[in-house]
Amino acid sequence: MDKQELIKKIKDISLGAGDHGDTKNEHESEYALIAYILDLVNRLDEPQKVKVPAFVAEWFETNKYVLDRAILDYMFEDYASDDSEFGKWFDNKNGKSIETLVRMLDGYEVEEEPKWKIINDQKYCLTSIEAGYGNSLHWAFDSTKKKPILFDNEETAMYTAYITGGTVEKV
Repeated sequence: MDKQELIKKIKDISLGAGDHGDTKNEHESEYALIAYILDLVNRLDEPQKVKVPAFVAEWFETNKYVLDRAILDYMFEDYASDDSEFGKWFDNKNGKSIETLVRMLDGYEVEEEPKWKIINDQKYCLTSIEAGYGNSLHWAFDSTKKKPILFDNEETAMYTAYITGGTVEKV
């Protein structure tokens, strides 16, 4: 929570408060209001978790105990030719990669990896695909509540869509 969010929440609280005529209830509600405001103030400086891809979280878990040294090594060693996912992420963050890694010490969430499904012209989802005898394939598009096949890799989804006559849709 940042300062502006806190100000807005306190204004919202004060707009809802009013004179109700019952002194005992007013005092109880004032105490509750003060407790609520104190809770908001206590949360003001809570660090916000950053969202990072799974490969960044994996690198971080391996290197967090020596983070300062790992970052320096990564920056000044010959990593210009590093074609790993982490290397590409580190180089393409416009200087924000170090800040993100340091903020991860306060906590982080792993971004959900994208998934793809295949749909046909009737917007039915591909729900099964099986190998038959010889080189044959059997597949089914279903309009019911069956779970669609989800692909982790867009290229595989596109190839399967080509074979089944469907189109790829990001979930």
